[in-house]
Parts: sequence; structure tokens; C-alpha cells
Amino acid sequence: MKYQWDLKELFPSDDVFFDEIKKIRKELETFLEPPMEITKTNITKILKEYWDIKERCNRVLVYGSLRYYKNVKDEMCIQMKREGEALQNEVNTKLMDIDRLILALGKEMVFDWIYENSELEIYQLFLDNLFRKEKHIPDEKNSLEIKKYQEEWNHMKNEYSTILQNIDYGTIIVNEENVSLSSANFSKYLSSRDRKVRKDTYFTVNQEFIKHGSEFASLFDTVFQDKASLAKLEGYSTVLESALFEENIDSKILDTLIMAVHEAFPLLQKYLKLKAQILEITDPHLYDFGVPLDFDNKRKYTIEEGVAIIKEALKPLGKQYLEVVDTLLQGHIDAELSEEKHQSITFSWNSYSFLNFHGAYGDLKNLVHELGHSVNDYLSYKNVPFMYMVSTVFVGETSSIVNEILLNRYLYQKAETKEEKIYYLSKEIENYVTSVFKQTMYTEFERELHKLRKNGPFTQEILSETFLKLVQTYYGEDICYDDVSSIEWTRLGHLIRHSYYSYTYATGLLMASVVVHSLVDAQTLTKEDYIKFLASGSSMYSLPLLETIGVDMTNSTVMEQGFHILEEDILKLERLLK
Repeated sequence: MKYQWDLKELFPSDDVFFDEIKKIRKELETFLEPPMEITKTNITKILKEYWDIKERCNRVLVYGSLRYYKNVKDEMCIQMKREGEALQNEVNTKLMDIDRLILALGKEMVFDWIYENSELEIYQLFLDNLFRKEKHIPDEKNSLEIKKYQEEWNHMKNEYSTILQNIDYGTIIVNEENVSLSSANFSKYLSSRDRKVRKDTYFTVNQEFIKHGSEFASLFDTVFQDKASLAKLEGYSTVLESALFEENIDSKILDTLIMAVHEAFPLLQKYLKLKAQILEITDPHLYDFGVPLDFDNKRKYTIEEGVAIIKEALKPLGKQYLEVVDTLLQGHIDAELSEEKHQSITFSWNSYSFLNFHGAYGDLKNLVHELGHSVNDYLSYKNVPFMYMVSTVFVGETSSIVNEILLNRYLYQKAETKEEKIYYLSKEIENYVTSVFKQTMYTEFERELHKLRKNGPFTQEILSETFLKLVQTYYGEDICYDDVSSIEWTRLGHLIRHSYYSYTYATGLLMASVVVHSLVDAQTLTKEDYIKFLASGSSMYSLPLLETIGVDMTNSTVMEQGFHILEEDILKLERLLK
């Protein structure tokens, strides 16, 4: 079997793709011909056409983008991606006229129509969301101000990328040869088994970033000012409220997460001690913890072997789930290596997954992760209207991380040596370190910066001192901290590009851990209910949808259950080391 896309389900040919763009533009023009009026008798017809245009436009965007990622150097494919993006922007902008007309009717009237017309019920969540966001739609004056701040923010994002591109990462000596460090290779040397190599890498890179610390501080200062100004202009009291509002997320979740993570510090610190013990280091520094516990495990898998392993690993999800996986493997997964493909990106979109399968454990993990997203999309597309097909960001990672956990469990159970078992256990535990502890720490750092900015401009010293203090709180007293560690905030680019995004990695892993425990261990969650959850897309708000599978993210007990699984893994590792 060839693991490549078959995009004929979207469009039978490129010519049909371009014809569809013309048709959509023509129909959009006719649809919005003045005078447009929405009434009790025509609102169902208008909403049906509204979403039909959006769905067809989405198909164009997906097809054009997938053709591009499949062949990034082909001019036609580049054009197709641009055409799809241009159409998407045009459609979204013009259909906002319909949104405004609906809002002008008032929520009370529109919902009276819903109660009187069963055909309108399908649009209830969409309309509720539309009216929920109404007070945050800016007037003309504020729109101009918002545009100004957005443009400055976008400029700062580009400026951040430019600074990173121009940084000289320095050189180190490896095997008596000079090696030039770069953004592409420094992580490789930072995870070296040779302690001098990783120490030299750590100090060399961080000292180079220190030289640019004031530039980064000025940039962070502008971005955090812009974020606060934008939130205020859009009618939000804080940047946090603005970030969580889109998915209707209760801000208590962040407080619950941070509290639960703080209580779990002993688990993190215990693992770091065990890792130092395995590496035979008595004075661990931060640069020591990037070394993988792989015992030179260099096993490679063919893609066929990888698929077979994944199917076995996913058996606990049931026959129906595996049938969907089989369907997706025939034309919805593009995993084979090709020089024409985009080489560094991995993603899933509209039930189509993309990766470059080189055969390492990381590639197995990527494949099973993306299959989780694709199954989620496929089931949603089959069971809910297009408007609710895509899962929210908050919920969406559950399906993919559940698959990752099941893969790791399967490989651990099949491991034949103690070293193999330690390898897979450490992979699972490291996932908690990077996805839960670190991402929560970054969330705390972001929250602290918003508080600090109210008291005056950022400086390199303020940001470095705040960051290092948090690192020491998380990693504990048994670590030797170097002054250069304080500059690592400069590489947290997501704080420039997004607002309060990091926490979703932490909640995603904790939720998935609880789901696996409920499905496989406690068997309190049925396969049928899990499939129903996956098939729901975004047809409910995130938190109520999660409650259908027994996950209440406002309840600290759920977080504690997630950490209980981590605790069991650390105990297993401890027993293996005796």
C-alpha cells in the first residue's frame, strides 16, 4: 500500500478546483445582492446557503493547501494555495454582512424563531455563539485602533523572527573540530552524551542570546502592551479573558491547573533525581536533562511495520475505531518520503494527515498522533453539520494524545529488556515534563508578565529574574542553576505569536491520561461513548462536551488523576533501577 493522499474525494482534477472558485465567487455575489433582508420565513434558507458556501470554500482551501504541501516548489501548487486562501478571506469578509443582519434582529427574536421552527435548531449553537460575541464586535473608531495595534503586533512577530535568524549561535569544539552552532543543530549537541559538549553548547548559545537580551526585552514590552490594548478595545477586561472567550472556557481552569501542577512538583523533582542517577551525575545542571534515556536504541521501522504496530496499539479503542483507521490509511495519510514535499511540517486537516516517515520512534508517535486527529475529523464530518465539524483547540488534542499514550503503553508491554522498558517509560514521563510542567510554567510566566507590565516597561533584568525564579520553583533545590539559564525566555516565541496558548498542551495531556485510564484500566468509559465524543466535533461548547466522557476540567480531581498516572510511571521506573 502507498501511504499517499488521494485527493479526488475533494476534487477530481485541478481544473474542477479552479472552476469551483469561479462558481463560488459568482454565487456569493448573487447571494448578497441588495436589498438583503432576513425574516422569519427565509432565515433557514439563508443560513443553509451561508454554510453551504463556507463548506465549499473550505474544500477549496484544503485542496489547494494540500496540493502545495505535497509539492512546495511547483508554481501551480503555490498558486492553488494562494487562490484558496484569497477565496477564504473574501468569503469570510463578505459573509460578515449576514452576521450583522442577524445581530440587528436581536437574540430574543431569533431564538423565538428557533423555538417555533425545528429546522432552525441545528443552528442554535452557532447563533448563540454569534450573539455571545456581539458585545466584542468593535465600532468603526475602535476598528481603526485595533487595526493599528494588530499591524504593530504583526510587525513585532516579523521582527522577532528576524532577530532569531541573525543571531550567531557561536562555535564549540567536538572531537577536536570546530562546530558552528545554529538553530537547526544546537538541540542535537545539547542532548549529547558527552557532558562537556552539552555544557559548552548551553553556555555558548545562551551567552549569544544574552548579547541580544535588551532587543528581546523591548520587543516583548511592545507586544505585551499591544495585547493589552487590543483586549481593552475589544471589550475584554484582560488578555486572559480575550484568549479564553472564543471557546467559552472558564478562567478557573488555569488556576486549577497551576495549583495541581504545583502540588505535583515532588513528582517532577523525583524524576529529575532518577534521571541524574541513571546518567551518573551528582551535580545536575539544567543542560543535563536533555539527554535521552535511549541506551543507544536506534531501532528503525518501515512504514508497514509502523502501521501494524499502531493497529495493535489502538485495539483498546475497539473495532469501529480501527475500521476508520483502515479507511483513512487508504488515501488520507501522506507519510512517504519525497523531495517535493514540505520537509519539516506535520499536521492533520479535514481528516487528511501529513508527515515524513523516517522510521524512528518519533515518526511512529507522529503518525499515531495525526491519525487521532484524522479519526476525530472523519467521525465528526460523518455525524455533525460542517459548521461543527472541527473540534475546538481545547478539546482537539485529546484524540491525538490518547493514541500516543496507547502506543507507548503497547511498546512498553512488548519490550523485552530492562533498557527498552526504561526507554519507553522515560518517553512517557518526559512527555509530562515538556507538555505539562514546562507549558504550565510558561503560562505562569506569561501571566506574571501581564502583571509586571502594569508597573512599567520590561527590561532584560526584570524578565530574566522573573523567569529564573519560576524555573527554580519548578525544578527544585537539588539542581545547580547557572546565571545564563535566566535568558531562555528569549526563545519562548509562542509568547510573541499567541496569547495563553501553552496551557492547552498541559490540559490536553492530563485529559488524555484520564481518558485512557477510564477506557482501559477502570473501564468506566465505554468505547461507544468515546466514539460518540469524537464524532461530536464542536457541536457543544468544550467543557460540557468533555463532561460527556466524565472529564470535568474545572474539578481539580481530574488533574490529580492525570498526575496519579505519572506517579505510577515513576514508581515503575524506580523499581526497574533497583
